[in-house]
Amino acid sequence: MEHTAVRVETEERLENVSFGMWLFISSEIMFFTPFFAMYIIMRNAHPELSHPHMLNVPIASVNTFILVISSLFMTNAVNASKSGDGVKTSNNLLLTALCGLAFLVLKAVEYSGEIKEDLLPSTNIFYSCYYTMTGFHGLHILIGVIVMGILAWRARRGDFTKTYNSPIEVCGLYWCLVEVVWFFLFPVLYLV
Repeated sequence: MEHTAVRVETEERLENVSFGMWLFISSEIMFFTPFFAMYIIMRNAHPELSHPHMLNVPIASVNTFILVISSLFMTNAVNASKSGDGVKTSNNLLLTALCGLAFLVLKAVEYSGEIKEDLLPSTNIFYSCYYTMTGFHGLHILIGVIVMGILAWRARRGDFTKTYNSPIEVCGLYWCLVEVVWFFLFPVLYLV
């Protein structure tokens, strides 16, 4: 006979989990900020080295749209988890993860085009900054996709309820971080 215990999340535990995620997000902001500062300083000191006009703006624009759509699915997943709907939570997490995978596939297509043009991290400091910043961002997306896959599986098997859904909420906060970083990367690298 299978026995499943109903998990109830106390307000204190939810606050602690949320606080922990906000600390993590703060550390990630501290991680990405020096990259932005380095790029801006490089850009001002050596404008001749930057070549944003050679980047693939159409692909980056589609990736921006994909992340906007993914945030809608993630919001639906969080809301569904609060109502205790495991299937809807799972489906929306999977849709968010698929958006993340689509982003990564398009980023790989973009990278391959740049590599064919011999635009490598060793080309100049602009491409070194570009590959570093977008590479770390892509790594964060990959981590999010993996976590969402695990959470979608757990949601489908009924691990989350109206009274216990903090992993979904925390994943939503993480995904917001991924989106916000891209919303800074896109204009700074591609449009300016």
